[in-house]
Amino acid sequence: MATKTMNISLPGELKSFIDARVRSGFYGNASDVIRAGLRALTREEMSAGYREFQEIMAGLPQDPLTPDIEQEIVKAVRKSRAAEKAKARK
Repeated sequence: MATKTMNISLPGELKSFIDARVRSGFYGNASDVIRAGLRALTREEMSAGYREFQEIMAGLPQDPLTPDIEQEIVKAVRKSRAAEKAKARK
């Protein structure tokens, strides 16, 4: 993967944390620390998304999808979206 240079501003506490991680010898430089942090954040966010996906899948009907069931799902989605829009207007 080609690398691109990016300059970022950090509060002193984060800069100190990064410096300490580099001094520990576990990371070669500040970029390694930032990359490791971003990889961990990506894993965390993907994990939460996967858990949400599994919860949605578990809530879906396990029976074959019939036109009646499909209509119930469409109605429920429309009702939910309408409620969200009404809530957003308040």
